[in-house]
Amino acid sequence: MTAHVLHGMFIGLTVLVGLAGGLLLSRGTRWWLSDDSRISLVTGRRLGPAMMFGGVLLAAAAALLFPASAVIPADTVHTAAAQLTGDVSAPNSADLILTAVVLGAVAASTPFLIIFDIRIRRLPDRIVYPLILLILTALVLGTVIGHSLNWYTGFIAGVAATLLFLALHLLGRLLRARTLGFGDVKLAFVVFALAGLFDQWAPALVLIAMMLIAGVWAIISALRSRRLAGTTIAFGPAMLSGMWLGSVLAPFLL
Repeated sequence: MTAHVLHGMFIGLTVLVGLAGGLLLSRGTRWWLSDDSRISLVTGRRLGPAMMFGGVLLAAAAALLFPASAVIPADTVHTAAAQLTGDVSAPNSADLILTAVVLGAVAASTPFLIIFDIRIRRLPDRIVYPLILLILTALVLGTVIGHSLNWYTGFIAGVAATLLFLALHLLGRLLRARTLGFGDVKLAFVVFALAGLFDQWAPALVLIAMMLIAGVWAIISALRSRRLAGTTIAFGPAMLSGMWLGSVLAPFLL
């Protein structure tokens, strides 16, 4: 197969996973949320399909902008572990399939997580935990049977970000200050592990992007409420939008 055909297959598989994930999330909102008293805030005749459609578009854009050289397979028998010894080989089909699954699943979940966090200030565990498990599984499998070194980068970035966000969360609790919620700590692994799959420097750009987005959002919220003290924002949407913005731009800017 030519590189163009393989790239098209990668985009198609990512979109298919995004569509399947969106359908699953839109049909099971009551179960994902596990809170009947607030279900009306995140459901509606148009909201569910809109979030699903948004996830599909995001999956298509992410696959289209993902560095093709990291997923286009070539005939080779080496594993990712062999690359650490200097024997570098091209990506194989495992890199393509696993990356498409991760991109599609995270893209499908993004609109739902953003709406949930904005409207009810929650990042449902029944969405975040399966994402973490899926990404961890892909990282392990990619390391064992894939050829791309980005699996290592994604794992290191995800773990490091989780520890950093956990430290900030615990510091906030110690000082009794409003900092990061525990949902943001869990989401950090998803955000930075995915960024690491795009580029080794993408996690740094994602961190900058999310801080800028959060800062602008906080200023707008303060201006709308006409008070600075006590103004808080849902940080999840800033993390997720910064993740996609920083990830897709990193291969071009860094």
